[in-house]
Amino acid sequence: MPRPDAESPDAESPHAETPDETPDDRALLARLAAPPQLPGDISRFSSNTLFGEPGIYPDGPPMVPAVGDAPDDASARRLLGALGDSPLGRYDDPTLRDLVPSPLARAALSALVGTIGEALLDGFAAGAGPVRELRVGAPASPGRVVGPGPGDDVGLRVVNARYRGEHPVLVAPSLVHDLLWSGPGAGQHEEATLHALCALTHVQLVARHPFVAELRTELARRQHSLAITLLNSRHPGSPDIAIVAPDGPGTIPGGAAGMQTPDFWCIPFVGGPPQAAEAPALLAHVLDRVAPADAPPLPAPPRYDDALGTWLSATALRGALTVDDQFRAATALGLLR
Repeated sequence: MPRPDAESPDAESPHAETPDETPDDRALLARLAAPPQLPGDISRFSSNTLFGEPGIYPDGPPMVPAVGDAPDDASARRLLGALGDSPLGRYDDPTLRDLVPSPLARAALSALVGTIGEALLDGFAAGAGPVRELRVGAPASPGRVVGPGPGDDVGLRVVNARYRGEHPVLVAPSLVHDLLWSGPGAGQHEEATLHALCALTHVQLVARHPFVAELRTELARRQHSLAITLLNSRHPGSPDIAIVAPDGPGTIPGGAAGMQTPDFWCIPFVGGPPQAAEAPALLAHVLDRVAPADAPPLPAPPRYDDALGTWLSATALRGALTVDDQFRAATALGLLR
């Protein structure tokens, strides 16, 4: 598996205590710093091989997509209402309604309110970025949650009709990937970055809405599997998420050996040697929501390369996930016992 050459922080001080940390914060950080352990319920995560990709816990029950048709407008509003008034208000916005007539796709976009993906929702509504149209259908690659359609329209993204019966909140993280994605030629650095942002969005949603962790459909388990990999990507003895942690203890404890990696950055999303690539301007707007105020400056302009992975690790994603958020998500997914 490809591994970046990155230095690990001092193992004796993996988390720098800050003056505003409370005793409660320190207690949660101590829990989060414990070595990753087998989840309390592996049925939350992927099991069987799906579109050529093995599951991370093969002993779990088979994965099955949600049954039923895509939600109509009333059903989408009801499902989105469980996330609060702000996502629902965005769903009813006339501009977004005109751009995305599909209730499922529009509800999934609206579920990004309050997450790092809200910057992409704003960009899409303003006509920024490469994606101009979003609908439900058959993507060119049948295993994608969201992806290009079968034609040559590079501005079209399709929510896979296989997941038409899923809760829109489960589609939302994959929109973060595809509203930034350059296309089928994307390299390892781009894919690792965008999958990490997808996973981070799902973790944010789980932290705020713990019912999401209880969903056990095929798509839920795919998203939960990215989330556990992100949450367990850290240096030994540290509570802080580190995208790049080549000394990491393993991201899927007790899981399939062939799917095990020390950190998120070296998951082989695509083959071949990693190549640096230009990143779209929208990426910087998303990363502004990932970093805390005291984070090191973002490389300008941002590029998909090892330096970006190192920067993401240095932020510990604390602009998007407080200690409480991280703890709530890890607890909801059964990673802390």
